[in-house]
Amino acid sequence: MGARSVVTVFCNGQLFTDIHAVFLDKDGTLANVAAYLSQLGHTQAELMERQLPGSQDWVLRALGFCHGGLSPSGLLAVGSRQETIVGIAAAAAMVGCPWVEAMDLARTTLGAADQQHSPKAAYTPLLSGALEFLGRLRQAGLKIVMVSADGQENLEKFVQHYGLATYFDHLQGVSCQHPAKTSRNFLPAACQAIDCEPHQGLVIGDAASDWQMAQSTRGFIGYLGGWQSPLSKTDILGPAGAAQAGSQGDLSLARSFATDFSQIRLG
Repeated sequence: MGARSVVTVFCNGQLFTDIHAVFLDKDGTLANVAAYLSQLGHTQAELMERQLPGSQDWVLRALGFCHGGLSPSGLLAVGSRQETIVGIAAAAAMVGCPWVEAMDLARTTLGAADQQHSPKAAYTPLLSGALEFLGRLRQAGLKIVMVSADGQENLEKFVQHYGLATYFDHLQGVSCQHPAKTSRNFLPAACQAIDCEPHQGLVIGDAASDWQMAQSTRGFIGYLGGWQSPLSKTDILGPAGAAQAGSQGDLSLARSFATDFSQIRLG
């Protein structure tokens, strides 16, 4: 593990000063998950259709599928497992399934879909440039934390599968104690694990939940290059936030956006 350092991060004209730690999202930022999630979602919808005829299209829409494929800002792409189960159950309820039964169906079919596309780590390789970027962060002496809406076990398996243990000081996935990245205690718990304060950290991620989590930190870099069709600021900030981000005196948190890890430099 590298010694603690204080680093300035540069990204497309924005400076983030006095950075002690970087909080990195996994899926869509470090890991290529587009193909995996698309396969998982279609399997989930097919399994629900077998149990509940007429539900397939509702499930696909709930998960975030549209005419262009899976939306990178949809439920399956950014939601936690529990949020995904609730979304699938809501789709089942739209075709008349009682809520308790809908929740049971959502839970069991999602588990079966997981088994058909397991182990997840093998289906979600590192994005281009991610390993070199981790190396630069480590060489700079920054504390590095993986933060994810994925379950803790999947984070550990991902790190093990790709031999990344030396790059991370802590892995923070969702759990009973931390049910979502936007939970009030999620980021403070990650900070406590590395002896760091939130305002000493920088969040890098591809989802609105990462932007929300970053509000108590030094700044935010939206990573737009993790999907086949690059994301836009709107995908992360929402339409109102993206419009506000283009005006003077707007969103107070320092922020920038990158489509490639080479655009994020350390000084």
